[in-house]
Amino acid sequence: MSLKIRLAPDERIIINGALIQADGRCSLVFLNTSSFLTEKHIMRPQEASTPARRIYFMIQNSYLATDAERPPMLLTLHRLIDEFHEATTVQSVKDTLESIRKLVAEASYYQALKLSETVMRHEDKHLGNRYWQDERKAP
Repeated sequence: MSLKIRLAPDERIIINGALIQADGRCSLVFLNTSSFLTEKHIMRPQEASTPARRIYFMIQNSYLATDAERPPMLLTLHRLIDEFHEATTVQSVKDTLESIRKLVAEASYYQALKLSETVMRHEDKHLGNRYWQDERKAP
């Protein structure tokens, strides 16, 4: 089954670790499985400024890493999940963290990224932060 993605001019995408920039409006068709993130889903290091954001960032890096690079990233990710799990009293967040851990163990990194967004939104709401993607649009 193929997947088609449309990119705007100058939009970036990471495919299997390679950063690619569209020089005009274009479409990409993925004919096989590959690791990719479009620019709007790529968290920059400086945006990983809270515990939940650091979890997202480590999932992202693990997803895009080679098999050789991944093990130390996963150790860091599990430590971050453990710390957040211990710090929160909200059972639904604890359950979500365990679901993220399960998805990562199954190498379902993209699904884990999407689920970690719910933890970030919960954290942002309680800390009074703007959502990380919205911060990019701030003047």
